[in-house]
Amino acid sequence: MLPATFVPASAQPGTVLAVTDLVDDGADGSLIHASRLSTYLEQKLQALAGDHLQVVAGEQVRAAMRAQGIAPQGFLTRAAATTLAAAVGASQIVTGRWSTLALAPQPDEPAGVSPRGNEHRATAILEMWVMDGTSGAVLLQAAYTGRAWGAGGRIVLLDAAREALDRAANAIAQL
Repeated sequence: MLPATFVPASAQPGTVLAVTDLVDDGADGSLIHASRLSTYLEQKLQALAGDHLQVVAGEQVRAAMRAQGIAPQGFLTRAAATTLAAAVGASQIVTGRWSTLALAPQPDEPAGVSPRGNEHRATAILEMWVMDGTSGAVLLQAAYTGRAWGAGGRIVLLDAAREALDRAANAIAQL
């Protein structure tokens, strides 16, 4: 019988990925707790990547962030990102900034055209970086946009943010 800690090489993930909380300086982002949407990204990445990727638990990453005394904005630098990656045993680190989280009312449609009345238009743009955990080399740098329309501001903005995160997760899973 093999020891309980033995894992065949084929079952070990090739990449250990840490996702920092996302930077959000905007007022609309507070509606949806945008900085904490990293949890959604983590779950999406784990589902997409299967066995070749292991995502470090968000609470473990946040604990290391607190221990280092650096807010999410600080991890946009290579030095802080590699230090965090080393602290949590990650070979790659994902960090990002919501450059736009906006919610705007759409004008009412003329009478009889739309039964829904006044809707909101939400736009979410995520600037994202994936860095090598040792060297800090940028492996992926891109911006992802999500848009949604509907009644109710908070839900529509969250839908737009998730769309942007879905696009980002698809790109990261292909690395």
